[in-house]
Amino acid sequence: MTAFTVHDPRRLPRSDARARLYQHESGPRTLLLPAPGSRVTALLQVGVGSHDEPETRPGLAHLLEHVLFTGSERYPDDHHFARRIQGWNGRYNASTQDDTMAFFFTVDAEGLAPCLAHLIDMLRRPLLTAESVTRERQILDAEFRTRLADPRLHRQTLLARLARPSHPLARFTAGNAHSLSAPLASLTGEVRAFHACWFRADNMTLVLQGALPDNVDSVLAETLSLLPSGPIPTRPPLATAFPSDIRQQDWLWQAPQSDTSCTLLFPLPEDERVWPWLRHWLREPGRHGALGGLRATGMASTITVTGQRRRRNQGLNQGLNQGECLIELDAPGRGQEAAAMLERWLSRMAAYVPSRWPTTARLATPDPEGFPAPPDAELARLCYLARRVAGEPEADADTLLAPPAPPDDHTWHNALRGLSDTGAMVIDHDNGRDFTRFTPWTGTPYRAIPRQRPAAIDLFQTSLALPAAATAAPPSLKTLIHVPVETVDTLRLGWRWPGDQATAVERLSLSWRLLLEHASFTSPRARVHQSGAKLILDLAADDTAIRTTLTTLFAPMEAGWERLTEHRHRIWLRQQDAAAPAHRLLQVLRDRLAGVTRENQGPLSSPASWYCAYPQTWPETQLATGLSPITARFFPDAATDTTSATAILTGEQAVPCAYPDHARLLYLPAPHRHALDRLCWRLLQRHLAAPFYQQLRLRQQLGYWVDCRYQEEADGRCGLLLLVQSPDHGQRVLQAALAGFLEDAGTLLAAMPLDDWQGTIRSLRAEVDREHSASGYTFEQRWNQAFYQRPGEVDAELPLLDRLTAKNWRDEVLERCAMARPFTLYSTAG
Repeated sequence: MTAFTVHDPRRLPRSDARARLYQHESGPRTLLLPAPGSRVTALLQVGVGSHDEPETRPGLAHLLEHVLFTGSERYPDDHHFARRIQGWNGRYNASTQDDTMAFFFTVDAEGLAPCLAHLIDMLRRPLLTAESVTRERQILDAEFRTRLADPRLHRQTLLARLARPSHPLARFTAGNAHSLSAPLASLTGEVRAFHACWFRADNMTLVLQGALPDNVDSVLAETLSLLPSGPIPTRPPLATAFPSDIRQQDWLWQAPQSDTSCTLLFPLPEDERVWPWLRHWLREPGRHGALGGLRATGMASTITVTGQRRRRNQGLNQGLNQGECLIELDAPGRGQEAAAMLERWLSRMAAYVPSRWPTTARLATPDPEGFPAPPDAELARLCYLARRVAGEPEADADTLLAPPAPPDDHTWHNALRGLSDTGAMVIDHDNGRDFTRFTPWTGTPYRAIPRQRPAAIDLFQTSLALPAAATAAPPSLKTLIHVPVETVDTLRLGWRWPGDQATAVERLSLSWRLLLEHASFTSPRARVHQSGAKLILDLAADDTAIRTTLTTLFAPMEAGWERLTEHRHRIWLRQQDAAAPAHRLLQVLRDRLAGVTRENQGPLSSPASWYCAYPQTWPETQLATGLSPITARFFPDAATDTTSATAILTGEQAVPCAYPDHARLLYLPAPHRHALDRLCWRLLQRHLAAPFYQQLRLRQQLGYWVDCRYQEEADGRCGLLLLVQSPDHGQRVLQAALAGFLEDAGTLLAAMPLDDWQGTIRSLRAEVDREHSASGYTFEQRWNQAFYQRPGEVDAELPLLDRLTAKNWRDEVLERCAMARPFTLYSTAG
């Protein structure tokens, strides 16, 4: 008898695959989402989070998440899981939320069975030793002290301070050495008891997406049947999170550094059908949308809308149906003005019933809740689906995947009128000195201010108009470098400027993104990619859409769009400057590799070169017609690249950072830009990543951010990054640790058995073979060859992997490592 019951398999939208929803006999519900490609993502959600931990032990759930990765009965080594994922060319992570923990990985499809089996063993039979609890408590404390420079942590603790003391939202969830300061034996026992109480099969949900293997049913039957069964505790109902006297005031707080946002907190609509549509229209940049109105008034350029519905039981109708809608705007210091606008907008939208809503192109691509989102929201979508699968036991695959139906007019009207009448609680940043209250744990200064609502602009029908099309006759098409790719549905345009034009290119990229998001004609496939002084525009190969899009992008910029672009650029610069030290070092490295300088603030000049990839079925006359709206300044007189190659970096450079943490990045560049060098450096990363993590994070405990990664630029340059960020240890300690590891790397590589080398070579050979044959990769590979002048390199990799022996590869890697000269970046506070 099969261990699974199949519930109503349905065809996925825009796909030939079929979604399947399984109910395993031991409890876990599993949603399978087949998709083309060579990779698969697994997300396993456990229905327990920081709101379920004992009140006397804040941070226990977060600590358990850390300790689960430190070994299990079958795989006792604390770095074994990382090595297994790495062996299948993958990545992994985990997160702890209010009421869930999520564990996920993405690997090559062939690695699903062993990686899933390892994850299941890690969750069902973790060792949870006192040694690992001690070590991870210290690392968690280091993580907390690092996050003290992050405004989001301070906002979270302020919300906790304002919530009812009896509400789980009032708890300190991050955890640190003080909140977890119980005697080691007692704390270890609490970690084990918390795990045993909640990590049950009935409390878990699995979502698999990607190139699922043919034997996926047997893989699931074998692995999921090992999970322990049994009931979980019943959670009591929740009262509302914020008392009325708290909600009827607004609040100011002081961030550790200049914050770039203000926050508005509305109650979630009681009827769940209203929420996804309200969230969509809050983020709608066109007419009637809140974002479109905010942009037109100059209030904000971006809006982030998240909702947390707080239930204490899994079923939809158990407990009180309440929560918070959190709206974040890049308008610090203008929270009360923004609240007045949004409250008026809600009142107007209440009368604009769903049956009369206009249709927009963006509704064609669902985000985690059925509406559009950026491409990087795929993981958020899987988390959302896991919540749906766990919370709606009677739903089938079709119900889970379909966009939500609009609410009826009466429900919509009542919900929005209720929200506008209740109003928002404003949480805004202030640099004043008259703070008299401080939050526990983080010491965040805050104070209450009277709720004030100034006269508000009506956002309902306020929206920036798209730039008018240029009326002058377009110039003739100049010299064109055609990239010979096999594509039938994509038009790609690429421009390269000298490095001193990077700032102007960034501003152009921001304005194009805003215009593409705003324009109702834009298809989801229209994308802008920008890196330094390089800009790429992807469009669907449709004559009408191309002509309309390019006419809009290249028309003279009007004053409203100029102001919006300038606002967004200022916010972007502040976010860059305020990034964590490790992020700042990575930014500076990318700029240095691209030869970018940021001193030039002048207008954008003609690019050094431009390239175009278009369907081979197009005659050039059709291409000229489609591109005719482009103005002359984007066509250089000679389509030849005048950008000189950047010299290989050496020496070291200090980078000022806002965070007090110390970070150090050691970049080991490959000596040349040949295929052999890139393959050697990929092997180097595969052999050194796990030892680097084990030595610096686990043994030396330098910090929680320890990373060894291979980095390849599109121009063929590659290198190995050794990166560490620490709140405890200074630059001398980090410098000695990195230098010591690099010195030991040669000995480590030389002593490694040839069988280990042969295994990594086989894995790399399979990866390269998939890259060269995977759908869509040929386009990117050949584009990079032409755009960065790397002809003929694709065909060189596979013969090299087949021709050289394991000993040859070891000798080549060792020889190149001896030749390489490292480049170092290190952070300085200030």
